[in-house]
Amino acid sequence: MDDGQVHTVAKALQILEALNQSRVTTLAALHEITRLPKSSLVRLLDTLIGAGYVVRISRRDGYALTEAVLRLSSGVRHRDMVVDVARPLMEAFTRQYKWQVSLATAESDAMVVRFTTRHLSPFSREQNFLNRRVHMIQSALGRAFFAYCSAEERGFILSVLRASGDELAIREEAAHLEALVDRVRSAGYATIGRPRSNPTQSFAIPLLEPGTEESPLAAMNFFYYRSAMTEGQAIGRYLAPLQALGQAIVEGFVQVREAAEAA
Repeated sequence: MDDGQVHTVAKALQILEALNQSRVTTLAALHEITRLPKSSLVRLLDTLIGAGYVVRISRRDGYALTEAVLRLSSGVRHRDMVVDVARPLMEAFTRQYKWQVSLATAESDAMVVRFTTRHLSPFSREQNFLNRRVHMIQSALGRAFFAYCSAEERGFILSVLRASGDELAIREEAAHLEALVDRVRSAGYATIGRPRSNPTQSFAIPLLEPGTEESPLAAMNFFYYRSAMTEGQAIGRYLAPLQALGQAIVEGFVQVREAAEAA
């Protein structure tokens, strides 16, 4: 997806947000809210009408959203379900193993830390990253998620990053990113290089939709101190328990989702 397509998507989302402010909105009002040219508005509105998200009430009254837009929130609800299911399981993990674990979900071009067991770990990091946005390529959480996205999804993420002026995404070569993806998928986890002055290190795993290899629901990482163990020791001791935790979270999420859909 090139920059022009990214900007078109952004404009369409802007229109949906504007329409969400009122039951029915005229073209003139949309022009006033979005500041988009009326010709562009009409073209994008026609596209949204064709997709089933917008309906034209009349020439005088204008446009309104359809119930189809409710489907757009399903991903948000699913992310919340993942966090709700993960919370007690992650807390039990830290009570058993003492080390801090964190879970993050994707928001467009970044990961957002949604829950952490920092409050339970005697070895917790000084910084609290709860609700913090972390980079999709420069963080272990981001790499674990990014590597298991489909090629199309990875392309979209990179397009958004590049359109926003992200220097790392702009200068990264495709071959290097493909090598990163292959490396993470082969290992089953992601890491990042940190300065020796940083006393902490981490590795992260994806939480995948069951039966898929390219549909990550979230990512989860494990923090430890370099003074306590090497990377090899940390992986050897805690990768399998972390993956078991991830599997338990996914299984719990599927049960909750199926119950919600059946209700």
